[in-house]
Amino acid sequence: MKASEICIGDWFKAIDYNSPFRITAIYDDVVQTQADYQSEIDGNWYSEAEIKDLVPINLTESILVKNGFEKQGDLYQYHINAGDGYTRIDIIDLQDGVWSYDIDVYDKFAYAHKIHHDDDCFLKLHQLQHLLRLCGVEKEIEL
Repeated sequence: MKASEICIGDWFKAIDYNSPFRITAIYDDVVQTQADYQSEIDGNWYSEAEIKDLVPINLTESILVKNGFEKQGDLYQYHINAGDGYTRIDIIDLQDGVWSYDIDVYDKFAYAHKIHHDDDCFLKLHQLQHLLRLCGVEKEIEL
């Protein structure tokens, strides 16, 4: 994994520590993490991890449902109405860690749909976080 593939706020695990943690800072090949161990700063617990030791968290039905995605068969949908438009994200479980997703952004005043589709991707939690941010969804992910 490269530093360019992660963002502050992303959730990961580390090779030697199984509990999930959130990235709070990125420095070349090291990230600062907020976790439940190590040194305390401002009432929060922090540690550091090397980027090479980060392990992506697999996307699960539980994570999607906890974060506002509605299950409809093998499809999980997140829908936001915004003014005279909407954003809809459909994530489809293709099994064995393989996912497909569709993003539909509609703006009535621009008379346009912006649609993005990706088949057969290995979507991880941090990638879902990036996808939500790119769609303008400011959301704290719950695990």
